[in-house]
Amino acid sequence: MDIKKISLDPSAITWRLSLMAALLVATNIGMQAYRLFAHQEHVRFMPLISLDAEHNLPSLFSTILLLSASALLTLVALLESERKGPDKWKWGILATGFLLMGLDETLSLHERMIEPLRSLFGGQHHHLGIFYFAWVVPGIALVAALGVFFLPFLFRLPRRTAIAFVISGAIYVGGALGVELVEGWWREGHGHRNLTYHLLVSLEEGMEMVGAIAFIHALMDHIARYYGEVRIGFGHAGAPALGAVDPVREMDESHASNPFGASVPATPLLRD
Repeated sequence: MDIKKISLDPSAITWRLSLMAALLVATNIGMQAYRLFAHQEHVRFMPLISLDAEHNLPSLFSTILLLSASALLTLVALLESERKGPDKWKWGILATGFLLMGLDETLSLHERMIEPLRSLFGGQHHHLGIFYFAWVVPGIALVAALGVFFLPFLFRLPRRTAIAFVISGAIYVGGALGVELVEGWWREGHGHRNLTYHLLVSLEEGMEMVGAIAFIHALMDHIARYYGEVRIGFGHAGAPALGAVDPVREMDESHASNPFGASVPATPLLRD
């Protein structure tokens, strides 16, 4: 039977995603600067590429990143389930979480919380400062709770994977919450029609993209190092089958089945 194999290079994928993120951020800064300094209220294509808007190219790109991370986490959860790993449910919870984050990026659900929470905190009569974007309050609480919940899981991961997860998570949360706090304080005091505000927006969204890309790279690296070749096959009944192949074991089996002693090393789905 002719078996088709697809080999993915984590470094090449990461480089292309990073280039796309850099282009989106640079284009946004350039067009916002032109709009402000040239006193142009309406700039062609601005709504399509603005990082301060929703339902456009940057939003779509961020959604794709989060859903891609969810798909990779689902793959690891399935592989761990096959191995009866103790953390299969933790991988599954992470996959669900990133799926919800992708949906939130598309539907802007967290932004719909701002006005009700702002009213709850007395924003109509008091300055909220760093909590101007009031969704950050439950956001900080949620991140803290998830950090405590996943801490034992993080310690059980291979050190390389754990460090990569921590770094990528710090970048993402630093943008989504840390820069958002400063951005809210600035917008309440200075408004949004100034370059400083749009530089803060670009920093926030850029950090979120970089954090998601770094996490995707960490997941691909983890799969390549600890599962080797991943195969997805379909039987006669059309039911999919998933499995990880140990490259060393496959080479030994190919030696045994070939009377001439020739062997072809397994091509990994993800290579480091």
